[in-house]
Amino acid sequence: MNDVDPNSQNPVSLNQIGDTTMTIQPTLPSNGHHLDAVEVLPSAITTPPAEAPAPFVKHEVPRHHIAWSLLGRGPIPASWLTMVLALVTEQWRIGRVRDADRLSNLEALVTSKGMAGATKARDRGVEQLGQLVDQAASMEAETATLRQELDRVDETPVHGMHAEVLTATEAEQRMDTVSAVVTEERDDGSLKHRRVPGWLRRLAPLAIVLDFPVLLYFIGEVFNVDWAGVSGGNRSAIGQSIVPLITSVVFALLGTAAVAIGLHFFGRDLKGYKGHDGHIELPDGKARVIPLTFLVLSMTIAVGAGVVMAYRIISDSLSAGGNVSGAAILGLFFSLIVIVLNVVVFSVHYRDGSLLTDEIDHLAGQLAVVASTRRELQRRIDQHRSELGQVRLKGERIHAQTLAVMGEAMKAADQVRLIARSYHQGCGAEADIVEQQDQPLRGLLLPDSTVDTSVLDGLLKQLTPKPETTDPAPGVDIQPIPKPLSGTSVGDSAALAAVDGADDDDLGGEW
Repeated sequence: MNDVDPNSQNPVSLNQIGDTTMTIQPTLPSNGHHLDAVEVLPSAITTPPAEAPAPFVKHEVPRHHIAWSLLGRGPIPASWLTMVLALVTEQWRIGRVRDADRLSNLEALVTSKGMAGATKARDRGVEQLGQLVDQAASMEAETATLRQELDRVDETPVHGMHAEVLTATEAEQRMDTVSAVVTEERDDGSLKHRRVPGWLRRLAPLAIVLDFPVLLYFIGEVFNVDWAGVSGGNRSAIGQSIVPLITSVVFALLGTAAVAIGLHFFGRDLKGYKGHDGHIELPDGKARVIPLTFLVLSMTIAVGAGVVMAYRIISDSLSAGGNVSGAAILGLFFSLIVIVLNVVVFSVHYRDGSLLTDEIDHLAGQLAVVASTRRELQRRIDQHRSELGQVRLKGERIHAQTLAVMGEAMKAADQVRLIARSYHQGCGAEADIVEQQDQPLRGLLLPDSTVDTSVLDGLLKQLTPKPETTDPAPGVDIQPIPKPLSGTSVGDSAALAAVDGADDDDLGGEW
């Protein structure tokens, strides 16, 4: 070895490459003093030799494990036993210890079959969710149509009191205005708008019908109808009385209709001349002629019906041999009854409210149909809204169940490989659970295999309620839909296994 010049600035030189030692020029200290060269042995800078891998030891599956598994009581499910033995045999053929995250060909096949089972479960879920999406789309379209019809209900044309055409909104406004006037006048003590009880309005037409048999009997006597022969079924009497009888019926119907229609028309028309005290206020001048005529005719009809009844009673009483005074009293009594009955019929129409209350009744009848249509449309919308909520809940349940079944299929593949590795021990003992980091549980083994669930997640997203078009269903609590996942990893079922309906063995017994 040559001496080193302490004043030289060149690096250390090696005079003999084959020497057992070499000289390294030390770094110049900060104080300017030179240090002596350091001799380093070659063994000090060489990499130590790698540790030889552990030799693979062939391990067999205990025979009693196989026997108990065939009986369904062992550590290996019977449907998996063939595949576990094949995996163990494959590891014997490999003959060396492998990394735990590296799959053999047969282990990759097991994983692939698990992914195929998960894909099949996904396709079933896509089909079911697709049907729900179509159903929800149909219901939403029908609901949108119903909402449009509901928005147009207020534009429904109705007929006013004087046959004018109004929209439902205008009719409601008109009815509110008239009702306010009626309420104000009634609160001021006016009797003009006083109403007649409903039961009395329903009985008034029936009372008019009672005039028919009286008029028929009276007219029949005038036209010489043989009532005794007709009632006894005498053919000769019927033949002689058929024409008079028909004539009597026609005139009786005419008289009854005239009384009913006349009292009804006169009462309603004179209602327009009713004052706030409830009495008729006849106008001055020529306008007095018509209401006065109607009033006189109404009185004449009532009194005329009473006279006819009195004559009929007195005539029949004298023909039966009664005295004159008794017949007169009886005729006067029944005549008074008929007059009172006709006055009541007239008063029912005259005293039942006013023209304003009649307009309110007319508009209320028109608007009742509109209100019924509005309620029916709203009922159907609420029904569809509730059904949509149920469809969305069902879609979420199918989505979660599908992910659980997919995870079970892939987890079964992991379990087969874990059982095989536990016997042959050719891949170490690594079976650590990967940290979740806000992600679904991946699996016990690497590599992490995923199945695309974007179609499944997209269908579920289509079932998401649209706030601008769909109100929350009453009584249905719709949970927010979780953020869709791009894929399902090996072992997703660990987070979703609580879903009902998941099979215990999704490998179909292929193992």
